[in-house]
Amino acid sequence: MKIGYACIPLGVKYKTNRGFMIKNFTKERLYEAIQQNLLDLLKILEYNVSKGIYLFRISSDIIPFGGHKINTYDWDAEFKDILIKIGEYIKNNNIRVSMHPGQYTIINSPDNSIVENSIREIEYHTLFLDSLELDYTHKVVLHIGGVYKDKSSAMERFCKNFNLLSQSSKKRLVIENDEKNFNIDEVLDISNRISIPAVFDILHHSINPTQDNTETILKKCLETWKKEDGPMKLHYSDQSPTKQKGAHSDYVSIQNFLEFYKIASKFDCDIMLETKDKDISAIKCINTIFPVKKSVMYDEWAKYKYVVMEKDYALYKKCSSIINSETNMLEFYKTIDYALSLLLNEGAVKNTLQHVWGYFKDKANDKEFVKFHQLLSTKEYTKAKAFLKRLAEKYNEEYLLNSYYFIINT
Repeated sequence: MKIGYACIPLGVKYKTNRGFMIKNFTKERLYEAIQQNLLDLLKILEYNVSKGIYLFRISSDIIPFGGHKINTYDWDAEFKDILIKIGEYIKNNNIRVSMHPGQYTIINSPDNSIVENSIREIEYHTLFLDSLELDYTHKVVLHIGGVYKDKSSAMERFCKNFNLLSQSSKKRLVIENDEKNFNIDEVLDISNRISIPAVFDILHHSINPTQDNTETILKKCLETWKKEDGPMKLHYSDQSPTKQKGAHSDYVSIQNFLEFYKIASKFDCDIMLETKDKDISAIKCINTIFPVKKSVMYDEWAKYKYVVMEKDYALYKKCSSIINSETNMLEFYKTIDYALSLLLNEGAVKNTLQHVWGYFKDKANDKEFVKFHQLLSTKEYTKAKAFLKRLAEKYNEEYLLNSYYFIINT
């Protein structure tokens, strides 16, 4: 089983979504953006492997305007060498990648122009994966689309317009249930009609459910995956407690995930996490499920310690004692999750800011000293934290820059 995340990691500064406004479109801008995005994609994959992450969703924005009429550039030929290099790295390290066109890619629309644009978008995603010379275990994930007041006709249109796709797109496409229009039973219906795999999303299912339990659903989905499709793919996220239904959580609750994993692990499957903290939750799930050395807990604590400190100093002390005991990774992460669930405490926030300032007290100039303490005195804690981040970058404080302090709860 592989566990992964989508698009842009938080633990490193690499990104693959460089772009520009369409009114500023030039071949030169496009070339530069593609080049930097591809170079960073390789770096992201290398980072993922170093963390034991072998499942990754590549950003749709990696080729700016990839599915737009304006982009007539033969980027797959121009960047063939780096694309082949990325593909070789993926194959040599047994990584599985996917892509997921956005919400406006709707091939069951009654509007032909929308269908044409959507097909062009799917073909772009397919071309990107094809250009990496990857087999058909690497997928393009798509939702069914709209209902348009007649669900049966909408489903028929999806099946009909699916036949307008290239053979490669047909082999790459997989379809997913959503939280509003098409539940997993309806997706399975379409899946069986056109013989492509179904992806089960547990969060969407919790909002738009069917009668079957999770294990029964996974058995049905598994039947849609042929050998050439690779292991069944699943999507996992918790519901955000502060946002509308269907909004992904900021982080994976390890306790909730393990309940899902207990069922999912009975099947040959890979799990894509769809949470806001991306690689951070993927690392947490991987470290909990698979055996790791004790040093991994120390490394993780170094990243989380100031995040916990600004929530509750007593929990900070508890975590410090946990890592020096025989406690396993699960208990460690459960404590971290509890800390993350707490509201920020003014006293703890201020104490943490002062603690982190200690890294700079012998480096900062007089102006920086005055600026930081002025922000503290006026209780502008968010600005004070942002200021410390700038100082960490200026003075290259790697310990702080490698931590989650400036990433989580910012």
